[in-house]
Amino acid sequence: MSNLQKIEVQEVSENISNAFNRFGLELPLSPSDAETINDLRSYLAEKLKDLLENNFNLLVNTLYRIDVNEQKLNELFGSKNRTPIPEALAELIIERQLQKIYFRKKYKEGNI
Repeated sequence: MSNLQKIEVQEVSENISNAFNRFGLELPLSPSDAETINDLRSYLAEKLKDLLENNFNLLVNTLYRIDVNEQKLNELFGSKNRTPIPEALAELIIERQLQKIYFRKKYKEGNI
C-alpha cells in the first residue's frame, strides 16, 4: 500500500470517528483496525450493525450529519434484503468521506 493510500485511510478513519464522536458514540479506531479500506469497512460494518439493532434513531441522525446520500439510504432501507445493510452503510459512509477529502484537496490546490 502506498503512503498516499495509507494517509487516505487514516484521514477517512479520523473523519468517521470524529463524526460519530459528535453524537457521543465512541468509535475507537486504531491504525491496526484500519490499515486498508477493506479493514475499515469491516470494522465500521460491525459498529453499524450494533447501532442498527439498538439505536436506529441515533444511526439515522449520524448518517444525516455525515451527509450520506439520502436517496441511496432510502433505496437501501427500502430493500427487502436486510442482511447486507451494515456493509452497505459502511460503504456509503466511506464513499462520502472520500468525496469530502477529494474536494478539500482540490479546493486547497485552487482547482475548484
